[in-house]
Amino acid sequence: MKQNIKTLLFAGLVSGLSACTAFTDITSSTSSTLDAVTPDITLNNFIDKRFDAIRKDAASGGGENIDALAELMGKDDATQFATFMQQNYDQLFSNVNRSSELIARIEQYSGPNKG
Repeated sequence: MKQNIKTLLFAGLVSGLSACTAFTDITSSTSSTLDAVTPDITLNNFIDKRFDAIRKDAASGGGENIDALAELMGKDDATQFATFMQQNYDQLFSNVNRSSELIARIEQYSGPNKG
């Protein structure tokens, strides 16, 4: 009898963890789907929400916000991208009012092989 209770408790615990994992997987796959369907909106939203932190990281030559921005923009080398952001800080951030302006400037100044 005690063995059956232990088995049921273990099964309940495992199924609870599986449900948690399933929920995480559904949430993760939903996020990935949204990113794949609307990458421009995701990028714009990220910049809108994190603009001050991105600006600070760019001035210092790197940080988690620049790393995330590099990934969202499809840059292969986050370190090189961070260096680019720091070296072109004034051109990138001067009189920028919208996320789309920052994106356009990054694309303008980075070119196909930079950043």
